[in-house]
Amino acid sequence: MCSSVDPGRPEGKAGNPADWPGRRRFQLNVRVTRPPTIPDTTYRLAPALAVRLVGRSLVTLALVVVVLTPVGVLTGAGWVLPGAAALLGLVLAAGWAWYLARRAWAVRLSPQGYVVRLLRGVGVTAASWTQVEEVVATSPGGTRCLVLRLRDGRSTRLPMPALAADADAFALDVRRRVRDACTPGAPATP
Repeated sequence: MCSSVDPGRPEGKAGNPADWPGRRRFQLNVRVTRPPTIPDTTYRLAPALAVRLVGRSLVTLALVVVVLTPVGVLTGAGWVLPGAAALLGLVLAAGWAWYLARRAWAVRLSPQGYVVRLLRGVGVTAASWTQVEEVVATSPGGTRCLVLRLRDGRSTRLPMPALAADADAFALDVRRRVRDACTPGAPATP
């Protein structure tokens, strides 16, 4: 009887075949000495804010159609010009709504830093964690915000209602990343 590690058998483990298709044999783990890395985290827009952005786009489309209606009448094009603009605008608004609901993100946190997009008036839209001096939770005007104060005096103010995430979990994620980036030799905590 042959053993499963018998080099004389080509179908044995010494021949290195896969147990099943798609799996490699003898796959090694990641080095143990390398510190674990925290994956990028993205936070989406709150659904209410996405609906508001799409509504603003539809109002803009209505204004364009209102302006194009007399232009179409004066040029003899009739309703073709405003009708085509309305149809194209509705298709674009539907694509914009799909993008905001399924693909768009407002804040991305990576091991190197953060990036903010689709939010106006937040201040600094991108910085590395080593530039962040402190993270403060505030409520100016009754709106919960997380303020990231940078070493050069600038800041980023993130309104929590604009994100489709738990405010406390988001703040904890940001604070962990700042701590891990600013503490030399600290292991990354997932």
